Amino acid sequence: MLAKRYVSGGVAMLSAVAVLGMTSVAPAQADKLADIKKAGVVKFGVKADIKPWAYVDSAGKHIGFEIDMAQHVAGKLGVKADFTTVTSANRIQYLQQGKIDVILATLSDTPKRRKIIKMVHPNYFGDATNVLAPKGTKLKTWADLKDSVLCGVQGSFYNKPFAKEYNAEVKAFKGPPEAIAALKQGQCQAFLFSDQILRIQQETEASLKDYVLPFEPRDSDLWALGVNHGDKDASLAKLLSGIVKDLHKSGKLLEMAKPHGLAGNPYLRAHANK
Repeated sequence: MLAKRYVSGGVAMLSAVAVLGMTSVAPAQADKLADIKKAGVVKFGVKADIKPWAYVDSAGKHIGFEIDMAQHVAGKLGVKADFTTVTSANRIQYLQQGKIDVILATLSDTPKRRKIIKMVHPNYFGDATNVLAPKGTKLKTWADLKDSVLCGVQGSFYNKPFAKEYNAEVKAFKGPPEAIAALKQGQCQAFLFSDQILRIQQETEASLKDYVLPFEPRDSDLWALGVNHGDKDASLAKLLSGIVKDLHKSGKLLEMAKPHGLAGNPYLRAHANK
């Protein structure tokens, strides 16, 4: 059996770098909102490999539910939207370094992250955690993960807790495509990730027809826009918060989700028109 440990070698080094980057404090900003309006552009950090939330088409164009949401936010700010591809491992560092103004990239809202960056409330999406495994898997309940080897994505907050809870090894890869490829190659018994992302990919990608989600999802996972702490009067965060509130209250966020097959999301449905 493969040795059980969270990360090793190069992945451990990447994790150490990520931790160092996340613990640094972003410098105070005079007024980020004013800077954005002066530039006429708001820079979003977005994913490029998470269908249907955010991905890149054959022409290199960013598309998806989160991209539509970003375009709406930019319109409300009266500026254009600019997209920079980020990963789970580097999105917070990009924000702190000023490469982007806003994270809109399947960012889970956790107490630890709230100490590092400003999470914009209300949350805009809700998910949970699950695993993807081959049909015929012996994994029937969460307890079956004990002493297992799992594939994961670098920067996912649940990797370490699940590794500890089940004495499992989590092999962390750059993104879902790399983790799924490793799963297919037999490098792990299952892929640990967000339930709805796994579920939609399994349902829509022919190459995953022989894979299943064997468990009931667990652990509520709410997503938020992320901005830097230190902005004068938190003007950007306040405006973004108002935009997200209006998107829920008007039902527009649920409407945005429909073309992307996300209208059944319980969190969106519970918060629409409220």
